[in-house]
Amino acid sequence: MPEAAALDRDSAMGANSPIVQAAERLVTRIEALVNQVAELKADNAALRREVREAVALIDRAGDAAAPPRAARRAAAPVARHAKSRRRGKGPKGRATPASVTPDIVLATIGKLGSASASEIARELSGLGDQVSGRAVRWLAERAGAATVVGEDGQLRYRLPASTPRPS
Repeated sequence: MPEAAALDRDSAMGANSPIVQAAERLVTRIEALVNQVAELKADNAALRREVREAVALIDRAGDAAAPPRAARRAAAPVARHAKSRRRGKGPKGRATPASVTPDIVLATIGKLGSASASEIARELSGLGDQVSGRAVRWLAERAGAATVVGEDGQLRYRLPASTPRPS
């Protein structure tokens, strides 16, 4: 089996093969690039040092030229339209008053007969506790009120045929 060095030699000319010559040229170029990168890194480090020194000089000049401040001035208030009012988020938790219970909703249904959730809510709100139709629907369903679709297509609540037992 021929040796590796023998394969790299051109048998006719006794010189290196074109592949070896191309590889040597590439190695030379790579070495030149490595040297260039090293020079650029050194220049970069020097430039960074100069920039840091310049920033420090500007900071010192600004501190020397500016009068000392005792406290930071408050920002000017934002001008708003006189009638506009910013609405914040309401508190989380129970939106329905604690005094409005399923029993109270059933009592109101008994007083009104057959009524929609909005009619029941209006009656309860008139007594001083603001309550929504959605809350009335939720409470009436939990209290066991019977539901009927009225002639107008609205869901109406009435007292159940038998009083539900507490769970």
